[in-house]
This record gives sequence, structure tokens and C-alpha cells, in this order.
Amino acid sequence: MPFEICIHQINMKKVLTIEYSEKEKMVELHLNKKGAEFLRNYLSQLIEKNSDSDSHWMTPDWGGDELSEDQQNLNCDIKLINHLKIMYWQDKNE
Repeated sequence: MPFEICIHQINMKKVLTIEYSEKEKMVELHLNKKGAEFLRNYLSQLIEKNSDSDSHWMTPDWGGDELSEDQQNLNCDIKLINHLKIMYWQDKNE
């Protein structure tokens, strides 16, 4: 069975959206290459720093620029998430 990717993109800006399906109780992460690189770089920095921290990622409508605000899944039950809190916990065994 082939894997289908259905993404609504107007241009090549960073796509990094978090969307939620109330019906399916599921979170979707949508990203393109720029969004994936942004996420990878942030996670790499967290790993290198290896200390407890938190960060708030928001859409431009909510005063941030980490998340994009163009909803990718246009199904009517899908809602765009405007605020993501990322928490990193240091591994105390290292």
C-alpha cells in the first residue's frame, strides 16, 4: 500500500505545524525540509546542552515564529495548535 503525503503548501517557507484531531484524539506534526532542519537543530542543541529546560514555540498570531500558522490538514475536525511547550529533562545517569 503506497504512502501518500497530502500537504497544502503555497511556497517554500518553513512548514512546522502542530495540529490536533479531536475526533481521532491524535496530534499531527507537519513539516517540510526547512521545518525538519529547524526542529533537528533545536533538538541537537538540547542534547548538547543536556540540562533541564523548557521552551515555548508559538505561531506568529501568538507572537512567535517557531511554528507556522498555515494549517496543512484541511479536514474540518483538525485544529491548529498555536502554542507548543517543549520540556527537556537531563538524564541524571550520565
